[in-house]
Amino acid sequence: MSEADILSIRNELTGLVVSVVSVSFGMISAYIAGLWLFLREAPISLRLLAFTLLSCGLAFMGALTWGLNDLLVGTDRAWAKLISPASDIPGFGNARPPWLHGLTLYEAAALLGSFAFGAIYISLAYLTFVYRWPGSTAGPVRVSQ
Repeated sequence: MSEADILSIRNELTGLVVSVVSVSFGMISAYIAGLWLFLREAPISLRLLAFTLLSCGLAFMGALTWGLNDLLVGTDRAWAKLISPASDIPGFGNARPPWLHGLTLYEAAALLGSFAFGAIYISLAYLTFVYRWPGSTAGPVRVSQ
């Protein structure tokens, strides 16, 4: 595999990672809007269904991210096999800068993403099932004729 092939695959994978994160945040944002507008006064069965759908969507995105990580690590291995790359790039995310205290950039990004999505998920579970929203948002339904 040539340097150009590896860089091309790497760019495509990076675009996919950005898309997965974007879709995940879109799902979370839509759930927050639905929670504020509808779910906070919905019966428990509807809240449970909505949270289950969110959980399945985020689990799918997590599994997809796991697979993309394997592909990204594969491009690192292919890059390491090159004798002398013309671009003089030593590697992609396998560097261990001292400010990360021994973690690679990949490991630090995975750790940060896990903490962030874990905190968001726990917060949404709390807001869905435990938190008691003040006041009533459901007004009278008006049907115009």
